[in-house]
Amino acid sequence: MNIKTWPRKKKTTLAVLLTTVLVLCIACVVFFLQKRTLFHIKPSSVESITFWHGSGGSMEITDREQIDQAIQLLNDFTYDETEEYPPAGGWSYRLTFQNGLEKVNIEFDTDYIRKRRNDGGSVVYYGPAGHFQMLVDLGEEAHERFLTEE
Repeated sequence: MNIKTWPRKKKTTLAVLLTTVLVLCIACVVFFLQKRTLFHIKPSSVESITFWHGSGGSMEITDREQIDQAIQLLNDFTYDETEEYPPAGGWSYRLTFQNGLEKVNIEFDTDYIRKRRNDGGSVVYYGPAGHFQMLVDLGEEAHERFLTEE
């Protein structure tokens, strides 16, 4: 049967079905290509950030420019892959700060963030290589201070 000989109702139904499929395909592509973010923190709500090194040492940052840069890095972080881990200890770098009434505690390295769950397990969010290098450098500075103070 040739499509030209189909009844008008059948042609309309086919057109609607094809349009629906096309819209769904576009929505799927947009969903999978969009950047996924974790944070929407207002930099002005953070008064200080403490950087920690897993092998010892901490350093508090109160400089407004450094705080704004650190929060902007968190807000700009996008991830494209996640991995879940069972309860375990240990971390390389961590930062903590107050965001209103909430205490924020984030473990990180140059290209990921680890968020701990209540059961002790964690989820790691992987993003662009080197995204958090500035924060890692601050963690290393905290460790150097720790080593020289003893």
